[in-house]
Amino acid sequence: MARTQRIFKATMLVTVVIILSKVSGFIRDMILANYFGTGIANDAYVSAYSLFYLPVLLFNSCISATLIPLYVEERERNCLSHSNRFASNTINLFALAALAIAAAIYMLARPLVRVIYVGFDPGKTDLTVRLVRVMLLTLMFNVTSISLASLLNATEKYVAAQLTGFPLNLCVIVAAVGFSERYGIMAVGWGVFAANILQFLILLPFLRGWFTWSPVLDFSDSRFHHLMVLAGPAMLSMGVSELNHMIDHALASGLNPGDISAMSYAYRLITFLLGVLMVPLTTIMFSKMSRLAAEHDTEGMLDNLRRCVLVIALVALPIVAVAVVMSMDVIKFAYMRGRFDMHSVEVTAGILVCYVVGVPFFGLRDFLSRVFHALQDTRTPFRVSCLVVSVNIVLNLILRIFLGARGLALATSIAGCTGMVTMLILLKRRFGHLGFKAVVADLMKLIIAASACAIVCALMNRAIPPVFGTGRVFLRLVACTAVSMIAYAAACFALRVNTIRVFANEVVRRRR
Repeated sequence: MARTQRIFKATMLVTVVIILSKVSGFIRDMILANYFGTGIANDAYVSAYSLFYLPVLLFNSCISATLIPLYVEERERNCLSHSNRFASNTINLFALAALAIAAAIYMLARPLVRVIYVGFDPGKTDLTVRLVRVMLLTLMFNVTSISLASLLNATEKYVAAQLTGFPLNLCVIVAAVGFSERYGIMAVGWGVFAANILQFLILLPFLRGWFTWSPVLDFSDSRFHHLMVLAGPAMLSMGVSELNHMIDHALASGLNPGDISAMSYAYRLITFLLGVLMVPLTTIMFSKMSRLAAEHDTEGMLDNLRRCVLVIALVALPIVAVAVVMSMDVIKFAYMRGRFDMHSVEVTAGILVCYVVGVPFFGLRDFLSRVFHALQDTRTPFRVSCLVVSVNIVLNLILRIFLGARGLALATSIAGCTGMVTMLILLKRRFGHLGFKAVVADLMKLIIAASACAIVCALMNRAIPPVFGTGRVFLRLVACTAVSMIAYAAACFALRVNTIRVFANEVVRRRR
């Protein structure tokens, strides 16, 4: 019981840190919008960061999914010096690989940008190339930070590993506020450069006393070979997901100037919602799912899955309802200042609506991926990711013609729904049944309650005149959202939604 309480408290502390990191990231985006709006400079920055982040994401999925269990296993079987030698060798090999990849992309940056972002003019292409080359200079530090953070997680120093999100937000804010007037968007590129070094430095103090680095390079290490075999499917799955976003940006490069920036701002709001609302829910449930998988408790896993579906629906549906109705106010409050004008608000709000309808699908899809990982199956999520990308590309080409950038966002949401449904079908084949008949009644009640929430929100939105200014927009947004959420809660209680009672009891039980 004591260990369970410690794990729960650690999970809650990590969740608080994640939320604070997401909030600081949101402030960073607000400041970038103020200084650069949805102009050409920010298009170039978003495109360059997307190209830089692809190898980062591949390394992250490769390292975090495999280094933790292998390092823990090594510490249990052998002494600390052996496990540290294995970790040092892994860190050194990944750092060397990162250096080689950074050099290759640095030299090929211009043709890569021309191939990926075919709609860019020469000036925009040149700016994107310069930005991505600045960021690539510290790829090795970034990858080393990922390795060190994984080691910290392996030794249950979870909070320390989560601190790496803050340097990026801080450095980009300082660069934009202090240096953008003189150096433009290139200042932000150098801010990313400084952040990658700071992420590495901030982790070093937490390694003292238990980890000793050694300059070893052993390409023949069988443990490293095993790590790469395990990491392959997970790495490819994450790479496919990032490729999905890069395809969206590539197609948007041929649309109106600023559309890439508008898509990026809207999608960052979606990731903020997922990080703040879905991560705490799925983190708690995933820990239990992993234990049930280890105990081969199939019925327990299915019961946990059903509850997760209902909880995600309970939280996500009213948010979707309010965000769709209040999309203009959401974007006004988040970004409308400085160079982010009313035209930028209208474009970004339209894209936000098309993204936000996919929030329940994104949240549940991520949890289902964790279910497969708990079953030690990394290949199925990769195959589903390939399907999602294929569906997204086809829909992109069709919807782009009729809806422009909004069509690209809507295609992402539909593809996310396709991935979620496919995973549910595959889980049903694996287990024989999912028992979803038991949750259909609650799901229908939640949909009805969310519809009532949307209607009340629409009435409030019509009753209160449109306003401008961050403070007045915030008050209008709070008023409409509060009344709508009260209507949602009242509808849930009137319809006797069982999910609320079950989730409340689970939270109370864990606190005890």
